[in-house]
Amino acid sequence: MKRFILFIVATLSAVSILAVSPSGTLPVFYINTENGTPITSKEDYLTATYHLDALGLEGYTSIGSAEAPLPMQIKGRGNYTWTGFKKKPYRLKLDSKQPLLGMKKSKHFGLLANADDNLGFLRNAVGFEVSRQIGLAWTPSQRPVEVVLNGDYIGLYFLTELIRVDKDRVNITEQADEETDADAITGGWLVEIDNYDDPAQIGIKENRGYGEYMRFTHKSPEVLSSQQRDYLLNLVTQADAAIYTEDKSSTEWQNYIDIDELVKFYITQEVTDNGESFHGSCYWHKERGADTKMIFGPVWDFGNSFWRSCDKFIYEGSNFHQHWIGEIAKFPAFQDAVKAKWVDFMPQLASIEQYIYDFTSKIASAAVSDAERWPEYGNADIANARDRYINKLLAKADWLNSQWNEGEDPSPLGSLYMVGASSVLGSWQPADAPQLFYNSESQSYFRHFDRISQLNDNRGFKIIDRRSWSGCFEMCSNGNPLVLNEDYVVSTTVGGSNITMNEEVVENVDVTLRQVGDNWVLRISDPSGVEPVKNDIAVTAAPGAITITVPQGFTASIYTLSGSSISAPEHIDGTCTVAVAPGFYIVKAGTRTAKVLVP
Repeated sequence: MKRFILFIVATLSAVSILAVSPSGTLPVFYINTENGTPITSKEDYLTATYHLDALGLEGYTSIGSAEAPLPMQIKGRGNYTWTGFKKKPYRLKLDSKQPLLGMKKSKHFGLLANADDNLGFLRNAVGFEVSRQIGLAWTPSQRPVEVVLNGDYIGLYFLTELIRVDKDRVNITEQADEETDADAITGGWLVEIDNYDDPAQIGIKENRGYGEYMRFTHKSPEVLSSQQRDYLLNLVTQADAAIYTEDKSSTEWQNYIDIDELVKFYITQEVTDNGESFHGSCYWHKERGADTKMIFGPVWDFGNSFWRSCDKFIYEGSNFHQHWIGEIAKFPAFQDAVKAKWVDFMPQLASIEQYIYDFTSKIASAAVSDAERWPEYGNADIANARDRYINKLLAKADWLNSQWNEGEDPSPLGSLYMVGASSVLGSWQPADAPQLFYNSESQSYFRHFDRISQLNDNRGFKIIDRRSWSGCFEMCSNGNPLVLNEDYVVSTTVGGSNITMNEEVVENVDVTLRQVGDNWVLRISDPSGVEPVKNDIAVTAAPGAITITVPQGFTASIYTLSGSSISAPEHIDGTCTVAVAPGFYIVKAGTRTAKVLVP
């Protein structure tokens, strides 16, 4: 019988009980192991059946059914993600090839849990998207699904193509296990630079025997003859020696590694600040032939993206030793190739924002259900997580541009931030300020906000630039103040850098700063057409406390995610600060409900 986990949401007048179950907004993947046997091993497959219910959603097709499920096998996968979390990732082997959720037909897929991703499940998704846009040969496709395993809803997962030698994946000539022919063993290699010991592995001491131990796990072929083993060992040893030459004008290392593909792979890792990118889950492949080279890719694990400040390269100050790349970055030829590709690629980053909004919008409801199922992980406040990710992404891209773009700044006013623009910020601290995207085609700065509200003392928000947090950027090109249209009633100070809203809250709003003639015009527009609503609740969070402000005559209540009223004052009139333990809370007043995370 299906097991339900109860989630209680309290309102001011009543309590309703909701079961944690699929949100109904994504396809549902149903898996049943034989006799309901739990999945406890990464080595041994269990016999199982599955069916995929598309729920009639546009763009998806159901496969199998509850009455006629299809055969498959399933086992655990991953390393830290398998041992470190209750929400587990899985490896699937279907009985026959299927085009799951529109992906290429295959028997082999992964169900990634991404339990370690607290940034809106965006780390892998955006890493893969950057890889696609920069033009790496193949990038795994993935689709969000909700999963029910043996009758138990286990949350939001990402059905993902696995890295394999295949004409639709890593398209190289497959090499036979235990091959001995001298020509055949030159290619068909799919290898992972690994950070775990594995029997299917060879290793060297990096830096010509004086550095860190470097593991190479051969994924294809899986079982090596002595000739294959010697070939692979000689290949990486010679490449390592060429990389660590003292003569950085040398191009010998390029005889072993394709520089163009490495540049694309490397920029992808830098844009997403992947601190583990050349340490583990780092794949390269090589086609058959004496003169073919190691090609870095496909990309895979971005779980260690954006866990630190974004003002350094990935091989600087990382918690993980980054093999080879720090030394390769010393070659002027590589530096020049990176800068050239960056200038070409950087304008495409603006389109990543729309991808992020589309992605998080698609998974938003499922993310709430996932957070209810796994309250110790989860991304229930998907908008907040999304904005934090965007800020980190833009901060890193902005820093990279300062390092690699020696021409004119593509954004005429530099990098612009809005401080105090969103009620979730709760302060004027620039460290949390959302950055505006610059679109060179429309010559405008842009950022979407779920909510822009009046702040204390009618301060509204400021537009500032990255070069000086101490003062506001003068937002004009000829000494004139900002020109504002009449989308909403706004006012400006003399300098034009402060913009103050009236008493209204604007929801689902686009903020665009565009140039018209010699002036910059600020446009505040509501793309949904929803009328502004009165601000009947303001909630801010600080470590160990929630501060609530409501209009006179209103009351507010605070609840935990489980629906329990907190022990502090249950009803609040006016402004009150309530001490609470760290975690998620629901605050309700009038017609508004706010979800807040207390650090």
